[in-house]
Parts: sequence; C-alpha cells; structure tokens
Amino acid sequence: MGRVSPASPSRRWVVAVIIGIAVTSLCIVRAACPVFAQTSQGESEVKRPAYQIGSAGRFDEDWSVLRGVDLGRTDDFWDRLKFIPLTADQSVWVTLGGQVRERWEYFGQYLFGASQPKQSDGYLLSRYRLSADVHVSPYFRVFAEGKSSFALDRDLQGGRTTAYVDEFDLLNGFADIMIPFGAQASVTLRGGRQELIFGSQRLVGPGDFTQIPRTFDGGAAAVRIADWIVTPFWTEPVVITEKYKFNESSSDHKLFGVFGSGPAYLLPVILDLYWLGVDNVGVAFNGTSGREERHTLGGRVHGTAGPIPLDFEVEGASQFGTVGRRNIAASMFTTVLGYTLPFPRLAPRVYVEFDYASGDKKPGGDVGTFNQLYPNGHSYLGYIDYIGRQNIVSPNAGVSASPFQGLVLSLQQYFFWRDSDRDALYNKSGAVFRSGTATRARYVGAEMDLLATYTFTRHVLGYAGYSRFFAGEFMSKTGPDKDSDFYYVALQYTF
Repeated sequence: MGRVSPASPSRRWVVAVIIGIAVTSLCIVRAACPVFAQTSQGESEVKRPAYQIGSAGRFDEDWSVLRGVDLGRTDDFWDRLKFIPLTADQSVWVTLGGQVRERWEYFGQYLFGASQPKQSDGYLLSRYRLSADVHVSPYFRVFAEGKSSFALDRDLQGGRTTAYVDEFDLLNGFADIMIPFGAQASVTLRGGRQELIFGSQRLVGPGDFTQIPRTFDGGAAAVRIADWIVTPFWTEPVVITEKYKFNESSSDHKLFGVFGSGPAYLLPVILDLYWLGVDNVGVAFNGTSGREERHTLGGRVHGTAGPIPLDFEVEGASQFGTVGRRNIAASMFTTVLGYTLPFPRLAPRVYVEFDYASGDKKPGGDVGTFNQLYPNGHSYLGYIDYIGRQNIVSPNAGVSASPFQGLVLSLQQYFFWRDSDRDALYNKSGAVFRSGTATRARYVGAEMDLLATYTFTRHVLGYAGYSRFFAGEFMSKTGPDKDSDFYYVALQYTF
C-alpha cells in the first residue's frame, strides 16, 4: 500500500517541487527582511497556528483559521500561501509550505579515530522541503511533501552515503478521510506515505535532525474519543537505497500496532499506551539470526506536580517474540525528573534522567537485546549520535536557561555503560558500533553537549552546538579510542 514507482505521477510532482525550491530560495530574501520589522499589532490581528517543525509533522498545521482574513493586508508575506480558496464558498482550499535548512558540521576524530579516509572533516549539509495541503470539505484532504537532501565534500567514513544524500524523494503523500461521530468522537483514515510520530518518539519518530527523515508506506486510523486518540496502523518503512532515484518501501520490514494517548482523568497526567510489532526478514542479534517477529508492550506517563514547578516522565516497555527459533525477552526503562527554578526571566530548568535498555546475556542463544525500533534518536542519549537504545545504561543530567527572549542555552552530561558485557555496543541506527565479545569491560565513556538555539522570527531559527565524547575502557579495548568532537551551526527558514 502506498508504494510509488519512479514513473508515477507522484514522482513527477516531486521533481516539480524540487525545481520550485530555487524560486523559494529567492523568495526568502524578499520575505526575511520585512519579517524582522514586524510589529506586535500584526501578530495579534492574525491567529496563526505554530509551525510544526523539528520532530513534528507539517501536516498537523491547521491554516483554516485564516478563512475570511484579507491575506493581502497581513504583515507576513507567506500568509498569501496559507489559505488559497479554490471555490467561491471556500470549501475547497490549498495551503503551501516549505523549509530550507543549511547546516555545517565538523567531526574531530570521527568514530574515535577509526574513520577512513579522513578521521576529521568539515562539510555542508543542505535540505529542502516543500508541501501542498489540499482540503476538499472538512472531511477529505490530500497532503504531499517532497524533500531534497545534499551533502558537500564529506570525506569521513562512508562519505556521501544515502544517510546524507537523497536528491529527489517523497516524504509524505497521503489522503485523509474524516468520519465524524458527533462532537466527541471521530475517525480519520489515512493511507499512503507518511511520517509516524508517536509519544516521546523514543521508539517511533521521523528523526528530523537527520538529513533524511524516516517515512513509511501504509495505513492508519486515528480514532478520537473525547480527549483520547487511539491509532491502529500497519506500515512498511521506506528504505533509502538510491541517491538520485525515487525510493520505495520494503516488504522485508513491517511496523504495525496500536498507539493510544490521552489524560488519566483521575490524576493530572498524560498517558501513552502502546503495542508495537515488527516483522523483519534476515536480522541478527549477538550471534542469533533469522526472521524477527517482535512485539513491544509499553506505556508512558508524564506531567507536572500541581503548583510545584516539578515535571516528571516515566516510560517503560517489554519485548517478546522470536528471532529464528530463539525467543526474545528484552526491556527498556527511562525516568526523568525536572525542576524549574523560580527565576522567571531566565526560566532555568534542571533535570536528572536515567535510561536503561537490556542487552543479551550470551551470544547465540535466546535474544535479550532490546530493539529500539524506529526512534527519533538524536533527541536522546547524546547529540553526537553515537549511542543507541540497546544494551545501554545511562544516568545523565542537564540544565537549560533563556537569558533573553528567543535564546535557549542548554548543557547536558551523559555517562554510558553496557548493560551486558557479553553483548555489543549499538549506534543510533541500531547497528553494531563495536563488538562486545572480546572484552568484559562495560564503561563506554561520557559525553558533554552544549547547545544554543535562537528564534530570530517565526520563520527563522538558528542553532549551534558542540559535543565531546570521552572514550572509556570499553572503547580502548575494542579499537581506536581517541576522544571525539562534534561542532555544528545551522540556519533554518520555514514558511
């Protein structure tokens, strides 16, 4: 379901999208200058939805709030593209949107010095997105979003791989049918190519920081009952195998399940409850290989402690199933406790966190390695993106503050140990980073992250960061162990 061949009309749409990016880039120069001179009066006159950027989907923006507004007289040039009526009664309308992101990265001693042909290198990453959202009455819509990703002069291990380069492709291309059942209930059926965004995204999320956000082909149904939304779904992940051709999903890998989220009612917290299943052909975990049929049962609770500026989050999941003829018994657990200090101008928040994901107790037997599935990995376990949520124990802490409006500064510190000294160390994509059978050492190392994010306008976002990973005993006993540095600076324009 939802597959698109290279010769399909959707591919021709994507090519048109990419061609339009050049025009978009020129428009940015025109649009950005007056944006900096916006007045608060203009912003208060028009109630626009917030841009769903980062790890959220642009398809969740509701621009119908601009119905009846004279878009030619607002203080934002891009309002003209946000509600374009196609019929006299405005029941059929289209919204256009997009994003341009440029990010420079530099790694020092990439992969702890194991990288070839270069151990250290700087390079430029460019990514463009353009979308069209067509509504035909309140009950039917079609959303399409193309993407184009480029990498300039990357000479680290792997070079310009498909993790960095995918020049013409479709990120989202789906149709929604909404069926109302009164004021308190509805069902929205969605079919086609789509980003999946569930809960904390520790297990399923698009991973927006990456050059190539993750997407799936398949179907889902969002069932709304009062304040709860329950989403059964069945999908196949889109596998990026070609840099210059249209990519398709793979029937060798399937992700399906049910995800529900809503208030607990008896307590002032939000609950996530989920069952996630995967069916993967030809996988291997610590010497055990075969077809993986794995099920994940989990839940998450998060909220605040009433009038106290204390926030908390707890998430846990257990996995069972089979890999080949061997059984699976794995789990993960994370807890976060944060406190916002009483200094309103700075809004400083400190937090402590503990993350655990099980490892395998011995090679070649039953599988104890947790499968992190399809996570938004960059948001967790360090911004250098080395460590995945498999066979890992990580206590960590951090602090963030806003010295003035628009600027957020953060400092985070992580420590990493292997859960099992008979299992490997895994990276953010779930692949083996270093084999773990040659040593019983468990201490992997520590990572420090510094990040500054500044919102120039509602369209322009900039961020810069530095991460350093201090290699531990496990790294020194399994290969090169030079400390790694990661620098990055990005500018992002969204309309």
